[in-house]
Amino acid sequence: MRDELSLTIRDGAGGKLAIINGKTYSLLRLYRHRWLGGTFCLAVAGRTPLRADDLAEHWRVLRSGDVYLALNARPFSYHLIQGEGAATDAPRWPRLKSPASYYAFVGPTEEAVQTQIRLALERYHSRLELEVAIRGALKVQDECGGPPAYLLKSSKL
Repeated sequence: MRDELSLTIRDGAGGKLAIINGKTYSLLRLYRHRWLGGTFCLAVAGRTPLRADDLAEHWRVLRSGDVYLALNARPFSYHLIQGEGAATDAPRWPRLKSPASYYAFVGPTEEAVQTQIRLALERYHSRLELEVAIRGALKVQDECGGPPAYLLKSSKL
């Protein structure tokens, strides 16, 4: 495992390209924020498998066909809405000494992201109302033009 994510972004004929550990992919989504140490989520497509070993330490990769979602597990708590175990189908997430600072919500549309937030509030019996959660969330723009990621401070839930 690497200590730092090795990622190069280039413009391609059909959109942006991501070069990760010498492998080239079509870049679908890219979220990064300086407070969180840079890139925290990206989605790529390609025939070459993307593995956690291609990324930095504490990154996890979820795959659906030729599409890969890579998540930096260190600053966040990520949960899948559906799937075996309701937490994640991925290999075990690192056990952190302290709870995650933020919950990160990403999706194919902004409406889908807001639905994820609503379901999380319901699942964890939060007294926080959806509108208040959305207004208080840190919105991080997708550098590929997709919907923003919503980051909710875990202490607010």
